[in-house]
Amino acid sequence: MSRVVHFMILIPVMISIFVHYKIILPPTKWATNTGGSLLGEEYLQSKQDAFQYAAKAVKEGYSIWNEPSTNWETMYKNIENQLHVESRRITQGPFAKSGILLTRATGTIEGANAEKVYNHFITPEGLLLLDPSMDVKKAAEYIERYTKDNGTYLDVHKSYNPMPPGITDRYHLVLNGYYTKEKFFFCKSIVHDAIPGSSPYFHFANETESTLNEPINDEHGVRAVNTFYFHIEPTLDKKSSIVRMVNFVDFQMGSTPMNWLISKGFFPGVFERMEEMFGDRSGEQE
Repeated sequence: MSRVVHFMILIPVMISIFVHYKIILPPTKWATNTGGSLLGEEYLQSKQDAFQYAAKAVKEGYSIWNEPSTNWETMYKNIENQLHVESRRITQGPFAKSGILLTRATGTIEGANAEKVYNHFITPEGLLLLDPSMDVKKAAEYIERYTKDNGTYLDVHKSYNPMPPGITDRYHLVLNGYYTKEKFFFCKSIVHDAIPGSSPYFHFANETESTLNEPINDEHGVRAVNTFYFHIEPTLDKKSSIVRMVNFVDFQMGSTPMNWLISKGFFPGVFERMEEMFGDRSGEQE
């Protein structure tokens, strides 16, 4: 056998080794000494259920940002916008078996008005800051709305994530929470009669109660899960804005690609789009 043939045989082996050590293996070593919980899906049957769940979600969002950095591992830093992205493992609760990391980020948008950013962010068009491929018309639709006061309301919402050709689209059934006075927003996957079923992570306390916990793939696509928290506030001099976010997503595509996406790729893109739309390096607000 010639040397050329030997080399051609070695090429796929070398590629496999490279992929294993440079792509597959790294996420398994990230944040290995960290841990904590994440609130799972709940079955919401009423306005009361929704606001009780929302209260737990709001509490969780702030508590995650307040966790000490010693329980997190830095994934990305940008000196210019002070963007700091950290990840930790989920070792308690229903998502512990996912193998997907929880990620949080803090950054500054120079010259941005916090109220202006928030008011845009919670619109259907504002969600393009998170995912430029999102269908704005679909993002404007909601299944049910619960209002508490002029500044607080919740939406049961079906959110789509288009996939590349050949891959079934993903969708989320979520509760969106809008706390305008605090400039706080959350989006968390739930279980609701509007679309029977759930992700594989949801289970009733009594399994004989219902078959809602059976994951389904139907005309909607593949059911995914997510947790997203967003909070913005002005800096002390009120010339810029500090943004904090939390993200957890499972598109049912395996933990390795999801960990690369949410730990390394997601937040830098979001901050770049917010800076392009609202940032002002001069430090002057409109």
